Amino acid sequence: MLPVSWVNAENSPSIHLVTEHLPPYQIEAKNKSLSGFAVDVIKATMKRSQYDYTLNSYSWSHSYKLAQAKANHCIFSLARTKSRETLFKWVGPIYYVNNTAMWALKTRTIQVENLNDVKKYTVAVSRDDMTHIGLIERGFKENEHLYVLDNTKSLVKLLLTRPGIDLIVANDMTIKFHTDLAGVTIDDLQRVYEIKNLPLNLFFACSKQTDDNIIKHLSKNLQSLYQDGSYDTILKKWRDQLLSPDF
Repeated sequence: MLPVSWVNAENSPSIHLVTEHLPPYQIEAKNKSLSGFAVDVIKATMKRSQYDYTLNSYSWSHSYKLAQAKANHCIFSLARTKSRETLFKWVGPIYYVNNTAMWALKTRTIQVENLNDVKKYTVAVSRDDMTHIGLIERGFKENEHLYVLDNTKSLVKLLLTRPGIDLIVANDMTIKFHTDLAGVTIDDLQRVYEIKNLPLNLFFACSKQTDDNIIKHLSKNLQSLYQDGSYDTILKKWRDQLLSPDF
């Protein structure tokens, strides 16, 4: 627990939360207001904390950089991987996603039996997200196997407009977000291959420059949501959108 003198100090820091538009976890409305399952979890955590906070949605690449560069900047929903472990201070888990899949246009003939087969194709990924980092950790190389984007909104559009892009990576919940942005439906795509060892376990994390007392305080409040049933209440609200469709 934070010392009382720290919590009640007039100069108690404001926490700057950054994320991206990625339904159903984070949903950015036209007026820039944010909703979504992860947003509800984070807002409930911050309500129990002693801190004022700001909450903004940017491109994932920009949010990712902010959350590393500045004190009291925190990010969600961030997959926790080995290569990221020392880049952030980890507050706690938000949600566990058990699948990540490769997707292609239904009109394309793509033959993949294992992850190594994917290297025969060009995969579009979003810079600094789990699919980008995770595939690099598994031996994929930028400009050889991976085409790296700064904007997630272009993923499915690339499949439609760039014959040289063969595959994109998304989990079963977020793929609908990508198809909606491109003006197509899930029926226009084929689910080519599921990456069994690339779970998208989503966390709340802060910059390394953030004081450890802040991390402990936020972690305690996030954990309290699990302990008193509040997390389950939020989960029930969003359950229909979080359940994986049957492809």
